[in-house]
Amino acid sequence: MNREKIPFQFLNEAKDGKRIVTLSGVIRKRYWEDDDCIDAKLLRNTLDGVEDDVTIRLNSPGGDVFEGVEMYNYLKDHKSHITVEVTGQAASAASLILAGADTAIMDMGSVVMIHEASCFCWGNKNDMKKSLEALEAIDQSILDIYTNRTGQSAEQITQWMAEEKNFTADEAVTYGFADEVKGKAESKPGVSGTDLAGIIKQAVAQEMAQYQAQFKKPEAPGAKQKSLLNKLRKGD
Repeated sequence: MNREKIPFQFLNEAKDGKRIVTLSGVIRKRYWEDDDCIDAKLLRNTLDGVEDDVTIRLNSPGGDVFEGVEMYNYLKDHKSHITVEVTGQAASAASLILAGADTAIMDMGSVVMIHEASCFCWGNKNDMKKSLEALEAIDQSILDIYTNRTGQSAEQITQWMAEEKNFTADEAVTYGFADEVKGKAESKPGVSGTDLAGIIKQAVAQEMAQYQAQFKKPEAPGAKQKSLLNKLRKGD
């Protein structure tokens, strides 16, 4: 994945008593004020002391997992109600920002992607072993976050991470990564297949009842009582 395809954008706006923060771009540590990337320090500086409800409009291919984990924990501990809205993608470390939300929203066509941690390693066999152990620990950390957010089993999340799984907006909601798809039209009563079938069934039942009613002979008053007396006399 080319992480440079999403340009950096950062906005911090106050509208109608709410704080709206736009985070777009790669996640990695910012060393200079003009670094074109997202990190935990930028988020802290933006939201420290904020008491209004917060909406974060997120579009990121991911990046540094440790920055992602720090942002996840910061959002989880923030006293404001945090809504994260995925406007394009929340991939890799960016999916951890989504997981930290009180309410997670997918825009139409947006995507979530999760995968195993990766790194570059150079050195001898001991260096390789240390890197492997580090990757396994990181995978377990993000696995804990995903299972806590989604309610999915560790086995299922592990499989998806190994697959480098992409989720559509609907799938993200189905599997617990998000709570809703923004702007999705709901089925209107009487239009869906289930409602239409119910209407047809009810109409057919009414027509059949009316049709059968014309063949029934009306019983004379007291007919049921006479029938019962006849049965008693016969010893039935």
